[in-house]
Amino acid sequence: HSMLEAELHQSEIEIYNLRATQTQAAVYRHDIRHHMNIINGFLAVENIAQARQYIQKVYEDMDAFLPQRVCQNETVNLLCSSFFERAATMGITLIISATLPAELELPDTEICSVISNGLENALCAVSHPEVKEKKIDFYCNYKQDKLLLEITNAYAGQVIMDDGVPVSQNPGHGYGCSSILSITRKRHGLCSFKPENGKFTLQVVLPCTKK
Repeated sequence: HSMLEAELHQSEIEIYNLRATQTQAAVYRHDIRHHMNIINGFLAVENIAQARQYIQKVYEDMDAFLPQRVCQNETVNLLCSSFFERAATMGITLIISATLPAELELPDTEICSVISNGLENALCAVSHPEVKEKKIDFYCNYKQDKLLLEITNAYAGQVIMDDGVPVSQNPGHGYGCSSILSITRKRHGLCSFKPENGKFTLQVVLPCTKK
């Protein structure tokens, strides 16, 4: 129970940091008119090269701030944007298919914990040097008052299972799956971890009801 509380507290911090980035992006969008004035100034004196350079810098800054929009839910958008960038820097392709409403009857901390732990484990597995397919598939949907999640990725070596849950052999690791399982049980949902033929699949069903 204490481990789950610590995990949810960490999720609160992560959500706060992600939303701070989104706020920064909103400020940048608000100031876009000032950037347009500067560009117009360069064009007025026919300084085309400097105008192009400034436009490119604006694009780069906006790309760094603006979150990926994969669905209507703000929390999921922020999380997916963060992991999309992390995957790209690691040379991993993250394919996201998400259809979620703006509001879910689930705490943001629990959504963050389940998605973050699932994607974190997938990134760790795919980054292994022996894994050839550097790709993660993330499916997220909302049907019949339930949040449905599925994460699929390749892995190398042997996955050790204990009562249907992967067990890490590295000290200090392996808490992510336990956290996902704890939240699933708390919500009276379903959770499965399936390593099979070099593919690992995490499936989670969370009832969206107030607790």
